[in-house]
Amino acid sequence: MDYFYQWSWLPGGQRGFTGNMSGTLMLIDGREVQNLLANEAFIMNNFPASRIERVEVLQGPNSTLYGGNATQGVINVITRLGQGENELQLIGAEADTKHAHLLVNHHYEALSVALSASYFESAQDYDELRKFVMNPDEFSRSSKDKVRDLNPANFRNDEQNYTLDGRLDYRGFYVGANVSRSKNVSGIEAVAYDYVTGDDSRRGYENYYLGTQVEFSDALRGSVEVSYFREYKEKDRLTTKVPDGATRYQDLIQYNEREDIGPSDRVRFTTQWQYNVNESEDFIFGYDGWRTVIGRKIKYRDINGEIVLFTPPEWAKEKEKSTKHAVYGQYSKTFMWDTKSLKLSAGLRYNQQDFTNSAYLPRASLVYQSDESQAIKLTYGEAFRPPTIFEFDLVVDDELESQTMQMTELNWSKSFVFKGIKFASIAALYHMKAENFYEKILDPTKGIWQTEITGEHRIYGLETQLKFQANNWQGQLSYRYIKPDEERVGTQSQILDVPKYKLKFGLVYRLNDTWRIAGFADHWAATYTEANLFAGKGTGIEKIDAWTTLNMHLFKQTERYSYGIYIENVFDTEYFHSNGRGASPIKYLQAPRNIRFQFSYKF
Repeated sequence: MDYFYQWSWLPGGQRGFTGNMSGTLMLIDGREVQNLLANEAFIMNNFPASRIERVEVLQGPNSTLYGGNATQGVINVITRLGQGENELQLIGAEADTKHAHLLVNHHYEALSVALSASYFESAQDYDELRKFVMNPDEFSRSSKDKVRDLNPANFRNDEQNYTLDGRLDYRGFYVGANVSRSKNVSGIEAVAYDYVTGDDSRRGYENYYLGTQVEFSDALRGSVEVSYFREYKEKDRLTTKVPDGATRYQDLIQYNEREDIGPSDRVRFTTQWQYNVNESEDFIFGYDGWRTVIGRKIKYRDINGEIVLFTPPEWAKEKEKSTKHAVYGQYSKTFMWDTKSLKLSAGLRYNQQDFTNSAYLPRASLVYQSDESQAIKLTYGEAFRPPTIFEFDLVVDDELESQTMQMTELNWSKSFVFKGIKFASIAALYHMKAENFYEKILDPTKGIWQTEITGEHRIYGLETQLKFQANNWQGQLSYRYIKPDEERVGTQSQILDVPKYKLKFGLVYRLNDTWRIAGFADHWAATYTEANLFAGKGTGIEKIDAWTTLNMHLFKQTERYSYGIYIENVFDTEYFHSNGRGASPIKYLQAPRNIRFQFSYKF
């Protein structure tokens, strides 16, 4: 993954692409929780590890079975609901960081009830972060820097998060919910525009679902599900006017403004079936349809003591309601001879959606296994991301084409034993091509801005991972390389805001039956990003230096108790993530060395 933590949420992408995570489809227990407004995989501190059983990551286009927004890949967070465990976990750390999580799983004959609830809060106001934000040369280079409030005592960066997962199962029927609420400052990115600390943001979503598992025979089984997704976003900001001749923060004219979007709603019906012809041949087919209503953007502005409500004129009001229908199918067959096998899979999805073009999305793969320890896989896939309500701003025509992605991948995996050490390796060579970027272009004749479709972006990449285990040791080594580092939008080429190569190394040692010590080293190559010039005249290319950091975890785990200490950034390295979304701020300082204490009790 490529990401840049700007101290609010986690923008980024997969396989050399970056932005607002709109190319990654976010699922919780297989159900989509993608942001309806901007198609974002919205990742904050609302995904504590205590909530998660495992994380499944699919790299590359996966729209055939998963639908829109899976252009770069899929992240499926599997919660601990139904895992049979009951646990209370607590964490305390620096910067007034606190976390609590409760997990309850109960079974009574055919009835199963599960609940997972968490709370997180943190001031996130490290001294190093305050100093960095108040340094215009290093941080922002915005035209507004000369009149920003540079008093570090006025900087805030606090966050609160609540999550709730619940599910009830009875004889094949189930009902459940995923709820998330957050209150935070909109990251240090917003400081350059809000003059002092960033917007105060409140957002949340809930996804309620009801369904049943159906088994007509050993060969035919499936599921039917209805869900209701609702989200909202509220923001308080300090809006500022800069009078002519203003030279300091005290010269500004400021007033409070509130901006609400939503609530937005989605009603969805899905059904998926699998028919097993025999042990080596099967079909998967299904239908996915929904009705979405995007909540309107409303601003509350205090003008001379009177509250004025208005919607920005560029808001695409006629695009607020839309309907989507999709049907899909996949066929798989395995051919066997001796110890060898060849598996063929081919699938196709047809997607029809208001305000954008219909799409046929194929995916096919061949997997050859010489034996159980080795496999070679060749895959081709296509995916799409439909436009958002924001991207319809300034659109001249009624429709925008969807962004598309094509991928060809060669994958090799192998497990083996060498001198008593167990190894498992996987490597992937891939080519990705993205088309149809949305760009706002000034019409020189009419003198107005318009949204146009333009550009393409190609990536050639290599990903490898080696896992190993021997006696009391286990670990992994991973490497990623991509080429080239440019993208074309219209007639312009620009530097890509991701490192060409990354290296990760993790190691765990069992001190005895209960004590463990773990370390994880992370290295990112230098990154080149477009940034504002010091003189305020245009932009130039800025180098974000390469960095390496180490995290350590020492903990004891018994049948009921677990406690330990986690040290982030052990050597207190100063390192930065580049800004993949704009020319200012240039980069984001990451966390200095900090310590967290963890305790959990299973009951």
